[in-house]
Amino acid sequence: MSGDHDQKFVRTFLGVLGILVGITVVIIVLAQFITGITSNDELIPEEVARLESQTQPVYEVVTDPSGLQKVSAPASDAPKGEPKSGDEVYQAVCAACHASGIAGAPKVSDQGAWSSRLSEQGKETLYTRAIEGYKGMPAKGGNPALSDEEVKNAVDHILSEAGV
Repeated sequence: MSGDHDQKFVRTFLGVLGILVGITVVIIVLAQFITGITSNDELIPEEVARLESQTQPVYEVVTDPSGLQKVSAPASDAPKGEPKSGDEVYQAVCAACHASGIAGAPKVSDQGAWSSRLSEQGKETLYTRAIEGYKGMPAKGGNPALSDEEVKNAVDHILSEAGV
């Protein structure tokens, strides 16, 4: 009787195991079928351009000493041209975080947040923090090529967009 009981257990166990394997195979096949139908490997050209513009490197590390001359900053006596407007700087640098509120950045549309910052800290502190960086925000929004004037233009633009 004991041997018969063990054989019955093994048969039941293998049967249940076989059913579970079968269910797993069916689920995998269904998942492949469903994702194969809705898969779209091509991106819209506008999306590709947006992704490429947002994934450009902020800094470049030069390890070749002979390459330092190629990427060094222009001489201070070289003409720089007109500074970028606040809107240009905002669209190129600031909007990545301040349009959606990433990492706790105050949204441009949040008038209350900007009003309280302006009244508590003052415009000069906002300028300083935008130029030097503050908490999660990198200095100059992560673009060291911006001049202090351009960063201040961006702060002024954000405040005007917020209605402050």
